[in-house]
Amino acid sequence: MLCVTLSLPTRKPLMKKLAQWIEDNVTFPSTMVDRIVPAVTEDTLAKIEQLTGVGDPAGVACEPFRQWVIEDNFVAGRPEWEKAGAELVSDVLPYEEMKLRMLNGSHSFLAYLGYLAGYQHINDCMEDEHYRYAAYGLMLQEQAPTLKVQGVDLQDYANRLIARYSNPALRHRTWQIAMDGSQKLPQRMLDSVRWHLAHDSKFDLLALGVAGWMRYVGGVDEQGNPIEISDPLLPVIQKAVQSSAEGKARVQSLLAIKAIFGDDLPDNSLFTAKVTEAYLSLLAHGAKATVAKYSVK
Repeated sequence: MLCVTLSLPTRKPLMKKLAQWIEDNVTFPSTMVDRIVPAVTEDTLAKIEQLTGVGDPAGVACEPFRQWVIEDNFVAGRPEWEKAGAELVSDVLPYEEMKLRMLNGSHSFLAYLGYLAGYQHINDCMEDEHYRYAAYGLMLQEQAPTLKVQGVDLQDYANRLIARYSNPALRHRTWQIAMDGSQKLPQRMLDSVRWHLAHDSKFDLLALGVAGWMRYVGGVDEQGNPIEISDPLLPVIQKAVQSSAEGKARVQSLLAIKAIFGDDLPDNSLFTAKVTEAYLSLLAHGAKATVAKYSVK
């Protein structure tokens, strides 16, 4: 919709013909892409040069998996992209929600709780069976029920995600994925929480993921080391952290950030109770022990 709005000229008399031509001859199909591409490091560039014999300052490293989902809505035909593996569908939104909740949601879950436990990379988390079970449970037990995507085996999708996360060559940093949590939580976790509240179903792992974010933005890890937090709402988050003591007060203070949690979730007693319970467990027992407890709930 944004592309359409920007492309259509203003409706001055001389531009009406061009505007009509664009409407008749140009379409802007929605798309969704998926491929894990970690931030480039000096080590990445050195490996690329070692493999190719050429130094490439614009080089990137990525996983073998790739997915391109395209809305099959073209005004004048299209190339046969499906021959190269693209998926042409009538509606991209269900696929986008699947990726946001099952992939991105579990990624954020692992990022916060993994970082707190001292795991630098997602594949490190996968070597811990409790983190692996918890991520898998989050995908299938709490995210998959919220989705309506036709023709996709969500259990198979979850299995492939676990395999992708386990790739030791990617070295996808938990710190990188933990960035900008205020912008990610609503789409990746909180929309699913609202679904569960409406359907009176369990969301313990989602609550743990939110609590993990709260513990992370406290700014100090479990070893007492400072955490470098990168977030566009950092001043607001820091104010909430600095104005509250650790424990229930910290949870209430962070939940009051309406830009993240809206007006509804802070007033929901079940949600606040579950997040508070998970947060207090993280404080008392640490991330590893808490994830282990939740992975068998």
